[in-house]
Amino acid sequence: MKRQFRLKHLLLAGSLAALLPWLRGAMPAASSAEYVHTLKATQTVHTGFFDASLPPVLAVESGDTVSLSTMMLMDGQLRCSLTFEELKAKRQEYRKRKIGPHTMTGPVYIKGAAPGDVLEVRIKKIALIPCGVNYHFPVLPRSRGRSEESYAGQIKSLTFDLEKMETVFGPGVIIPLRPFFGVMGVAPKRGEKRPAAIPEYFGGNIDNKELVTGTTLYLPVQVEGALFSCGDVHAAQGDGEVSGTAIETAAAEALLQFFVRKDIKIERPLAETPTHWITMGFHQGLDEAMRMALQDAVRFLCWNKGLTPDDALALASLAVDFRVTQIVDGNKGIHAMIPKGIFKN
Repeated sequence: MKRQFRLKHLLLAGSLAALLPWLRGAMPAASSAEYVHTLKATQTVHTGFFDASLPPVLAVESGDTVSLSTMMLMDGQLRCSLTFEELKAKRQEYRKRKIGPHTMTGPVYIKGAAPGDVLEVRIKKIALIPCGVNYHFPVLPRSRGRSEESYAGQIKSLTFDLEKMETVFGPGVIIPLRPFFGVMGVAPKRGEKRPAAIPEYFGGNIDNKELVTGTTLYLPVQVEGALFSCGDVHAAQGDGEVSGTAIETAAAEALLQFFVRKDIKIERPLAETPTHWITMGFHQGLDEAMRMALQDAVRFLCWNKGLTPDDALALASLAVDFRVTQIVDGNKGIHAMIPKGIFKN
């Protein structure tokens, strides 16, 4: 089996003493035959938060695949036929209950995962339901970087052409569909109940549009079994997600394969696409989120490509793109796109 992540070492956890070797040819442990579990979004969901005290709805082995579905926001109450007045009333219900709207399928318990390990999540398929919505409210927090323009607020339903993988936004405006999970994460440390809306060290509402089919996400495990949950499927989104929402939809079926990695150590979520490695920073301030993403990118280049810190910083300035993931989730996000194509060996 060909290893997807071609690395020598990985250190994103702080000190040099934390370095764990990742030898070429190392493979995540897997059974000889891949086992596929089915997990439908019915009584297998939770809304608004990540918490290690949540009981798992499914237990799997490292190497197993889960075929799952998800609900739209607010326990599926967000729907394509919803009026703006209905949306405001339903959203207010959740505000009164002091919970966020993100509904997630899970948690999934991955056997053998322990604190300090890394959960590798291979995104093998995301099949959409036939429609989605985008909405915003008249008053948005200042943190969303709004201009001085005034907005009335609206909800916009969009029908998908799932053969062409596109949707018509309006006359002459067609948006390609690139579905991804807005929320993917493991349980935070025990005793911490974290809002699903705010991305952090355990994952959560990452809202990174690069996490499409064919991508692998790496999450630092905090509790036994990892307790992975996902939801908030987006059909399309621009970097920044500036109105507060993407094309909000759900997965009719998603295939996720899980591996427990004991041979690497990371501090924050890390991703790999066919063309890039992606480091991520999350913080209330974009400057600090940028510092985190840059720090992790420099460490990645030093320990996996043998560069000095000065050369790694120089290369990051010359060849690495730093993008605003989103500015709307409490903790803003910056992600660094490290291109694989510049490395010839």
